[in-house]
Amino acid sequence: MRKILVLLACAAVLSGCAPKSNIVSPDSTEGTVAGQPDFDAKDDVEIDWEQAKVDAEDIFTDTKEYPYSVDFHLLLQPEQKEIMLVWVVKDDLPSNQIAKYSEALVKGFNDMVATQDFSIERSSDTSYGGLWKTYGLSYGLAPESTQDDEDTWFISGSYPAGTDFKLPSAEEIQKAVDSVEAADAAETEAPEEEASGNSEEEPAEENEADTAE
Repeated sequence: MRKILVLLACAAVLSGCAPKSNIVSPDSTEGTVAGQPDFDAKDDVEIDWEQAKVDAEDIFTDTKEYPYSVDFHLLLQPEQKEIMLVWVVKDDLPSNQIAKYSEALVKGFNDMVATQDFSIERSSDTSYGGLWKTYGLSYGLAPESTQDDEDTWFISGSYPAGTDFKLPSAEEIQKAVDSVEAADAAETEAPEEEASGNSEEEPAEENEADTAE
């Protein structure tokens, strides 16, 4: 993951990100009733990333909807249009939930930002949303106890802006998990077998000593 990404809480990131409203002013001459939301797409909408951060935290830390959720971090490099989403989850997140949480993270964030800019395509069964056409994406599901060690994350990935990417499926993830568990089991069994072999040799050595006497 890109270590140069900075937390949105930093003032430098937030400068120049004042929110813009799509509410038509009372003196509008376009025939829209004053105070009525304007749902027409705008080309110059500036995303309020601080508000996006707050809204995303509300969504992804809802433990009723996501019982394994612990925390959420949004990181941004605005000049390069790079976004990083880190969802901190409980250590016991089941492997069959990794794909579900990953898709919810990527699609959910896109759809939340789309509420500010109606020109952004919402996610669907065949799309992760239009935000990723203009912003590069890095994401990860991090165990709570080792969230600072990316090597321990349940899953992570990076996709340049405009990439026609596809997140790993539940089946692909399960195969990877099974492979890792099998490798770990093999490493654990090897020392045990070696120790067992050594213990079997010891009586033979003792018998040789008795014979010599």
